[in-house]
Amino acid sequence: MIRDSKSFIIGIIMLLSFMGVYAYMMSPSFGNGRNGLEFADDLFNSISKGSAQEVVQGEVKKAEKWNGTNIEINLTCKDENQAARWSDALQKVDGTVVTVDKEKLSLKTDLGKLLANISEDCLAMYDNKGDVVQQKYNTDPRDATNRWYSISKAIAKELEKQENFKESIYLQTYQKKVIEPAYNYYGVETKFVKDNKGVMTFMLIFYMIYTIWYGFAIYYICGGFGITMTKSAKKEA
Repeated sequence: MIRDSKSFIIGIIMLLSFMGVYAYMMSPSFGNGRNGLEFADDLFNSISKGSAQEVVQGEVKKAEKWNGTNIEINLTCKDENQAARWSDALQKVDGTVVTVDKEKLSLKTDLGKLLANISEDCLAMYDNKGDVVQQKYNTDPRDATNRWYSISKAIAKELEKQENFKESIYLQTYQKKVIEPAYNYYGVETKFVKDNKGVMTFMLIFYMIYTIWYGFAIYYICGGFGITMTKSAKKEA
């Protein structure tokens, strides 16, 4: 039974307006057939990519310190096809010597040159120039980038076995700061906070008000039914 019709009506109006705004946000009215949530998700992904750009470029620069560091390792692939694919990629590195025997692969290379080649591909991916990578390896650019991730991971494990811990640890760091972002952010537009302050501020303020709006709608509806929250009286000893 409704005890306070005024509060109940206010609550219903607020709830209906909340649902109306929600319906609009779920409609494909935010460009390229996107709804509001997809627009916000794309924006924050783009801002995230812009924020990560300095990290990626900085790590690519740090990788140059490994120029002249020669490594010689043996890798075991899961099958002959993978060994052939890894060999094709590694032969793109200047001065690298690769020998394949079924699923076994022997590698002699300059770590700095290897990283420089991977960095070139990853920067192209980060700039959404997948066509450059595809032309270089004649395969899907994501496949090529994932291949470098698998190769560098296998190399890092072998270097650890050889007790070349500095090289192994750096390769793992390089994967996280260069290869993974290149793969994950491929196809995402790069945007920066400084260029989107207005829309980001609006979205954050809107989210706060929108959430509070729903809370008050429920509060007034409950009040209309006489449902209230009161602090329990303190019992006397």
